[in-house]
Amino acid sequence: MQTKNGFNWRPVLLASLAISVGQLSIGLVFPSLPWIADDFSVSADQTQLLISAYLIGFGPLQFIYGPVSDSIGRRTVLLTALILSFIGLVIIVCFSHSFTGLILGRFIQGAGNGCCAVLSRASTRDSYSGDQLPVALSYVTMVASVTPIFAPVLGGFINHHLGWRAIFYTLLGYLMFVWCVLFVLFKETMRFKKPLPRVRESLKQYKKLLSSVYFLSFGSIGWLNFSLVTTCISLMPFLMQVQIGMSSDEYAMWALIPAIGMLLGSFSVTRLRGRFGLRAVFYLSPVVQLISALWFILIPLNPLMLMVGQFLMVFGNGIALPCAQAQLMLPYRHQAGMVAALAGGGQMIVAALVSFALLKSGINQAWHLGLVIACFASMTLLNIRRGFRSEVKEE
Repeated sequence: MQTKNGFNWRPVLLASLAISVGQLSIGLVFPSLPWIADDFSVSADQTQLLISAYLIGFGPLQFIYGPVSDSIGRRTVLLTALILSFIGLVIIVCFSHSFTGLILGRFIQGAGNGCCAVLSRASTRDSYSGDQLPVALSYVTMVASVTPIFAPVLGGFINHHLGWRAIFYTLLGYLMFVWCVLFVLFKETMRFKKPLPRVRESLKQYKKLLSSVYFLSFGSIGWLNFSLVTTCISLMPFLMQVQIGMSSDEYAMWALIPAIGMLLGSFSVTRLRGRFGLRAVFYLSPVVQLISALWFILIPLNPLMLMVGQFLMVFGNGIALPCAQAQLMLPYRHQAGMVAALAGGGQMIVAALVSFALLKSGINQAWHLGLVIACFASMTLLNIRRGFRSEVKEE
């Protein structure tokens, strides 16, 4: 699976398949939240616990998966952790009559899927070097960014025609398929293994990364932008389905507009990077997001207006996330698992806490979302400038 220019697509495709499990498990559930709320007679912010529980399980376990995979290899950790995700989905399916059972299953599912983001990026870092590395990471991050946006479209159709429980049956079947493919095709990417790190040593390395201006700058861009995506696609089903009154399959059709925006944003990185350079493309992201913020503040409550605003926002996300991930991983060849774990774990924890806090605080109008986008875009701009000023040599 190698092209004439020597680029081997196999590691990218397998890493993309692995990361899609974790991301699909987030986005596929969003359109069903109003129906779950109705079935269990709970509020909208309570159904957000199904997202937050998943993300809280997803995030912290990455801090273990990273250093362990740096020691014993990617393959064993990946296949074992996905079995934990399988157990979580079985709990959800078996206890779908209990809201508490759903939350417990989502937490365990997230804990297992936490391996996906870490090991897909770490194995990609193992497999490529030089000019090929940013390209490979951009494709993997594109899948990670686009999947949660396209997933609600598919989730909306499944929910409308088969009910919200079918969402979890779909995830269970997809997980089984991916596990079988990875078992057969995924080969160990680490060339040199080492003893398992002590907890104190791992904490010391994490502390060193968190004290790095470079890591915090580019890492926090991913955290901020994924929080923005999570908040937006949590809020949109209620704006479109509850306030405007459309059905879930109608919402799924409208949701194709921002989904295309994310895809175009991510795709533009690979196309424009060679012509203008990563730095120039990177700065385009907060500019587009600030335009989106102004749009949301000024528009009336109208489906087309909402989707255009979300299109602009996720177009900016589609640029920011691949650029931040590629730039972040470049200097850390020998700590790929740990860096991916801290970046990915922080992303999920921050997204879970920020999205829940914003929705809990009363973010329920389009202009509210516009103010949030403006704030996050401004912070992204500052972090891009600070990150490039503090570039570090490869370790």
